[in-house]
Amino acid sequence: MKDNKTYLQVKGGKALRGEIEISGSKNSILALIPAMCLGEGEGVLTHISEISDVEAMRGILAEIGLEMISYNNTVKISGNMTYSELSKRYVTKIRASNLFLGVLLARFGKAVVPLSGGDKIGNRPIDIHLYVFNKFGIRTDIIDGYVKCEATVFPYKGQEIFLRFPSVGATENAMLVASAAESETVIYNAAMEPEIVDMAILLSSMGVKITGAGTPVIRIKPNAAILQRTVHEVIPDRLEVGTFLFMIAATKGKALLKNVIPEHVISVITILSDSGAVINARENNIFIDATNCELQAINVEALPFPGFPTDLQPFATVYSLSCNGKSSVKDAVFPVRFNHLYEISKMGMDYESMHSQVIINGIQKLAGATMKGTDIRMCAALVMAALLAEGESKIYGLEHILRGYDNFFLKLLALGADISLMNKGVPELIVSQNAYSG
Repeated sequence: MKDNKTYLQVKGGKALRGEIEISGSKNSILALIPAMCLGEGEGVLTHISEISDVEAMRGILAEIGLEMISYNNTVKISGNMTYSELSKRYVTKIRASNLFLGVLLARFGKAVVPLSGGDKIGNRPIDIHLYVFNKFGIRTDIIDGYVKCEATVFPYKGQEIFLRFPSVGATENAMLVASAAESETVIYNAAMEPEIVDMAILLSSMGVKITGAGTPVIRIKPNAAILQRTVHEVIPDRLEVGTFLFMIAATKGKALLKNVIPEHVISVITILSDSGAVINARENNIFIDATNCELQAINVEALPFPGFPTDLQPFATVYSLSCNGKSSVKDAVFPVRFNHLYEISKMGMDYESMHSQVIINGIQKLAGATMKGTDIRMCAALVMAALLAEGESKIYGLEHILRGYDNFFLKLLALGADISLMNKGVPELIVSQNAYSG
């Protein structure tokens, strides 16, 4: 998709109504694919989202000697790793590519991987990852944009590791490296996100004994035998759930979200319920109704799980525009993650900004405008703002949405949004993600 040619045309003012099914977790998929590489034989991941980051993963696997085939929301991984170095071709496209440091170290005891790419949402250093590797006796250097690692002794022994911050990526890399150690590893202050649990379940089914995933202390006991790839179903995407819940509530809509794990989005459910939306979560479904609600101001702070996700902070700020009173949104994870507000100000949004926090007085009326997103959540938040605005808006930067959301535009259409995909001002038929992801 050419950024300067293709845009989403949005006519705002319509309440979202209908029913959608939530796709597999983007963040889980991008961690499970590297984890599956540690085994031998054939591995299958089901409930895979149709996102461009998965295609980048296919390229990375090919570079280390593995084959990944996609079909019917499923990926099949086979072959044996034969190379311990990666080029910049695919790695620089996605943040999760840094997990191949852990994968290659676990298999070869050495790795050369370019610094990873991904969303530009503030400072995202890899120092905690390097600290983890150093604890295992692995030498690390960053030279000419490449991270070069080599174990002083291989196989290495298990370690006790305390993370100064519960980084998801560093926790995942620690689990990957620990899976090939000679003895038990214990991770303290580990990340507790559902995606960590999903990876632990996969690695356990492959032969590693992991306990405590989802708590601050994770224990990994490696298996002396060769790990075997298996079949694993990816968990639903909690961030997609949160995105649509905020959009539906803000537009005073009503909808059913299917294939959900409500416990993974309890922070969102609580915020919206306290604000006045009616939410009913049963088994794997969430029903939300904000049609006759006078929404009240929210007070939100983004924190590591089980706190409110930083990835949903942009949607909380846009939601505040539909709420009566003074709302406060703070982000302690990525304090500068408020780029979307500058773009939405083109629509007439007024807000007060200070370090890591914004104050928004509602209710505010927006006017359609032309905007451009520069990361996944920012771009989706601009679409949300356009849904609230009077008149027509144009959203550029759609390639970012394709990286993180499965059939996002089709789902909005299913909810009755008045949107059109445009190329040089000419409408394009929205039939699937692949139809416009080139």
